[in-house]
Amino acid sequence: MEDSRMETHPDLMDPEWLKRAERDARLGAKKELKRRRKQAPRRRLRLGFRTTRGRVLALFLVSAVVVLVAATIVVQQMRGTDAGQQPKAAPVRTGVDLDRPFDRTPASAWAEGIAGITVPPGQDIGGFTAAEVDAAYRKVAEAISAAKLGSRTLQDGNGSEVLALLAPNERARLEPMLTGPLSVEKGNYLTLTGPNRLLPARPRMTGFLRAKPGREGELIVHASYATAYAFDARPSEARSPADIVPFVRDEQDYVLRKAPPFDQADAGLGFGDGASYKTRMACDAIKTGVLAPQYADKDRPVVGVPPVDETSTYDPTKPLPSRNTCG
Repeated sequence: MEDSRMETHPDLMDPEWLKRAERDARLGAKKELKRRRKQAPRRRLRLGFRTTRGRVLALFLVSAVVVLVAATIVVQQMRGTDAGQQPKAAPVRTGVDLDRPFDRTPASAWAEGIAGITVPPGQDIGGFTAAEVDAAYRKVAEAISAAKLGSRTLQDGNGSEVLALLAPNERARLEPMLTGPLSVEKGNYLTLTGPNRLLPARPRMTGFLRAKPGREGELIVHASYATAYAFDARPSEARSPADIVPFVRDEQDYVLRKAPPFDQADAGLGFGDGASYKTRMACDAIKTGVLAPQYADKDRPVVGVPPVDETSTYDPTKPLPSRNTCG
């Protein structure tokens, strides 16, 4: 019990007291040596004996201080590893690196652009040869790139790059909407960013294409993929990558028709059924068809680090969530 009280004495736990104690011990030792030299007798043998005893005293005092310091360190280490003490939580990383905006997001390991979408080798499907299926995959990949990554689409909200890939009748049907003003319907076909500026970092994508037969002369290519966009921001506008990186998941059927049996004006690429899910975006903007970072909602606080792992939400192999985060 005595040793335990000694180790936990308040003075022993005070670093400043220990420094003063060590300094005082050294000064005391020096003063003792000086005093003994002044009082020393003329007989050399006795002088040598007294001087040696003074040095022993000084060494003892210094050693005692060193032992006290070491004991304090040991006690502090023992307290730090006390079984009842909870480990400190790792600090939460905050802030945004605009040079690496996808770090600490589910898109950190995704490929850039259309390279993130897996395309299987072509094979004979229905009335389409393997070569025709390969060509259909390439056409669909072009359409996705134009709608989600195209420069005119992202910068100007202009769908002309998509229209150029469509069958004549499909182009005529969609042209007024895809080249018209911003709207929710237009935002279902294209990624519209409005006045919000994207960072130079190319959007990240993950997903796949799968082909299946449709009606006679039809090939349906189903695209299941997710896209992450990185928006620019000032330091005061974003606390984590979640504030500047919205995600869009798409489940879209593309229909390719041959002539005959279809008319020449219907032969080519068209849109089939589709649905999408958007998250980590500004709710005010998405209600007008525009994708914007969530900090753009000025009447809402910056959300910061997501409270849960959303990786499965963006997994193209999982079912599409039933409703968007804005309701």
